[in-house]
Amino acid sequence: MDKRELTTIFQDPTSATRRLLSAWSDIPLLLMLDVDWDRGPLVLVGLSDRMMWPLIPPGSLLQLDQKVRTVENGAWPEFERPIYLIEFKGRFYCCHAQRRGDTLRLISHAESPSPPAISVPFREAKVRGQLTPIFRPLATRGTSAGRPSGKRK
Repeated sequence: MDKRELTTIFQDPTSATRRLLSAWSDIPLLLMLDVDWDRGPLVLVGLSDRMMWPLIPPGSLLQLDQKVRTVENGAWPEFERPIYLIEFKGRFYCCHAQRRGDTLRLISHAESPSPPAISVPFREAKVRGQLTPIFRPLATRGTSAGRPSGKRK
């Protein structure tokens, strides 16, 4: 990529690269030196994905453990409940999950503006792994990670 292409990307307010860099502009790069990059693939929560907000705000960087492909059932304290990456019909969901027979419930965080749960056929959903947060952008007013406007849908 030459300077002209890079400048065009940074000047375009609709550019995904520009929006991503804006979301991460407050993160000191030295913090990224401590990440075990070989432990697993990285997952970036979409800038409009609020399913796990405020626990996992849009723009968060997570690490995927592909060895954990089963949904653990049980009673969980709020901050210890596993977070999964689940693929369903070509879309990825960063969420809590619960299996009930042939149904998989994709559960959003209690304070999220997203619907509380989405039920999908278990056989059609793919549990890609369990997620561990690495970095979360600050949820400050006026940023993509900040408080969303409106109520639950």
